[in-house]
Amino acid sequence: MEPLTIDPSHPGAAHLSISVEDRVARITLRRPEVLNALHSDTHRALQAAFELVEGRDDVGAVVLAGEGRAFCTGSDLREVGALRDVESRRYVELDFATKNRVLASPLPVIAAIQGWCVGGGLELALACDIRIAAADAIFSMREVPLGSLPGSGGLQRLPLVVGFGVAKDWILRGTDVPAEEAYRRGLVTELVPRERLDETAQGIASQLAAQSATALWLAKVALSPNPPADHGIVAAFQALAVSACHGDPSYHRKTERYTAPRTAR
Repeated sequence: MEPLTIDPSHPGAAHLSISVEDRVARITLRRPEVLNALHSDTHRALQAAFELVEGRDDVGAVVLAGEGRAFCTGSDLREVGALRDVESRRYVELDFATKNRVLASPLPVIAAIQGWCVGGGLELALACDIRIAAADAIFSMREVPLGSLPGSGGLQRLPLVVGFGVAKDWILRGTDVPAEEAYRRGLVTELVPRERLDETAQGIASQLAAQSATALWLAKVALSPNPPADHGIVAAFQALAVSACHGDPSYHRKTERYTAPRTAR
């Protein structure tokens, strides 16, 4: 397995690791102390990581994973909870762009999900082409009960995967969905024991990496011909809506337990 690195001076470079094996690049979120919550710098590092691996001739697929007991718990509320107005909108634009960057990759991207996959973490998984889950995975979009909205494509992508009625129920109630139900609903396509998650994701990615890169890319484009643009009407709505929600005092009351000072990241 060959380790890769983005420029160590790049914002968020320490937030993830990259390696290549058998034509598969593995990008792993490495903030286990905050359950791989996404800081602004993590978004920038993820975008740089995809630029890096897509430029290599020895990479034909990507596995996106999280270190520790969670795949990703979404935006780091210690950062996002303190943002207001223009800063809040800029964060949502960055978040939206990251998920679109993953979705738009010409390489097939497999999400290997264990533990919590919540909020923006689920939106990150939805931006991937294939989702494989360990039996301990739990999926949720908790934003609406907290007084906010899913801000990076989840409102648009989840209904396409699980159906409009199910997605509406999960989003409005902020339901915690266990791995078995996620599998039944088609949110994940394989459910495996935790100890087999990495092996299974690697095997699927290796199979895809051996196929025609052109055919894979064109199939991806055909299957998702009209993704929401980073600066289109959907992105503008998300940025303004989340900014408005974050200006409501009830949002801060509900999220203060997440934003209280902790050990420095």
